[in-house]
Amino acid sequence: MKPEELNNKKTPVVRIDETLNKYKGQVLFPEKVEKANDMLRRIGLPKELGKISK
Repeated sequence: MKPEELNNKKTPVVRIDETLNKYKGQVLFPEKVEKANDMLRRIGLPKELGKISK
């Protein structure tokens, strides 16, 4: 594809690397996930976000 054609497209062209599938379902940073879950348990979701998900 020529650069001129890329510049005229409305949607971005993205190439997904299939080798990243080996990380699917694997927690790479368990400490950060635990910290985020603890914060959500103690503080909860923002009121506006809670309304959207219901």
